[in-house]
Amino acid sequence: MNILVDIKKRLWSGRRVFSLEVAFASDQDIVVLFGPSGAGKSLTLQAIAGLTTPDAGRIVAGDRVFFDAQRQIRVPARRRDVGYVFQDYALFPHLTVAQNVAFGLKQGWPWYLPRGDRLRLEEVLDIFELTPLRHSPPRDLSGGQRQRVALARALI
Repeated sequence: MNILVDIKKRLWSGRRVFSLEVAFASDQDIVVLFGPSGAGKSLTLQAIAGLTTPDAGRIVAGDRVFFDAQRQIRVPARRRDVGYVFQDYALFPHLTVAQNVAFGLKQGWPWYLPRGDRLRLEEVLDIFELTPLRHSPPRDLSGGQRQRVALARALI
């Protein structure tokens, strides 16, 4: 898939200002962002996912324009079909493993899911070896298990 990212974003924290200016394009299936801590990698990914809005520029994935400041286009995160795994995994502490994973589905909750989505949930739980943990809350999981729940939710 082709991706084009050419954005600017300024953030203020007290008197400090962080200015992100990033521009890259790729036609590869896998793209890696790397750089020193604090360089803006997470902020760039959040902009692609629609979790933060750039001040200027554009983001295009395939033939879909996610963001274009000049043309005033801003596709909401829920309509981008982009998964994002937070660094702290952002699991809901009051939900079970199955409920956390199902939250990534368009319908959202396992007890209201259509049959096809329920089957997909079971398949993903199995792939990530989470089926035995399906009724467990995040507090009962190891760090690696929490990471698998977050990845499953992003990829479902």
